[in-house]
Amino acid sequence: MRASRRPIGETTWAVLACQLGLVVVVLGAWQLASGRLVKPLWISRPTDIFAQLWEWVAEGSLWPHLVTTLTEMLIGFVIGSALGIVAGLVLGVLPAVATILNPLLTGLYAMPKVALAPLFILLFGIDLASKVALVAVTVFFLVFLNTMSGIREVDQDLADSLRLMGATGGEVFRKVMVPSAAIWVFNGLRISVRYALTAAVYGEIIASNQGVGFLVSYSKNALDTAGTFAALTVLALLGLAFTLLVARAETSSLKWKI
Repeated sequence: MRASRRPIGETTWAVLACQLGLVVVVLGAWQLASGRLVKPLWISRPTDIFAQLWEWVAEGSLWPHLVTTLTEMLIGFVIGSALGIVAGLVLGVLPAVATILNPLLTGLYAMPKVALAPLFILLFGIDLASKVALVAVTVFFLVFLNTMSGIREVDQDLADSLRLMGATGGEVFRKVMVPSAAIWVFNGLRISVRYALTAAVYGEIIASNQGVGFLVSYSKNALDTAGTFAALTVLALLGLAFTLLVARAETSSLKWKI
């Protein structure tokens, strides 16, 4: 009997070992190149970067910055998601209103959201609120458009059948439209969680006195290459963690769909 193949993308110990080996090779080459082929001022050294990370962790200075970034991201994500879902549901069942607002919504969606960062800083200052607003706006459009698309993809035959059986508009909305839009909403959330971290960090880089983005900007201005790479390493680890969480949530969602 022919052995069954493993699912594509499944992680095995051999894959993990290869991935770890690749990381070791890259870091080793980086360490050897620094000071020999490239000036340390430009690329620093892995040993210096890890030493800077350890210093931040040991003295406890990293945690306030990490908490600030995660707080901005979480609050903005919740606000933007909630508003996006509500707006998507409302305009999804009111196609005439959606058609009237379509040019405005298209223009706002096409505009790079990072361009709003200076405006939000002027309105809310350099504290938490401006970053939360930037994250919320970024997340809103991604969730809103996916939710509205989900409502528009509702099986109209099923909705008409329920109406013929005497179902009210509210019952059709709850039992057909909302379940149909659920997977689209999840897709919007899955995409937007990554952009939420980007928006929070960008806002901190523009103007802030706290957060991981502030660490990047501060280290860069001080010509501290090790500190800059250390902060970027923290962001890479955060991005990896969120990607794994989203992948786990996506798997759960697909099981639910089945």
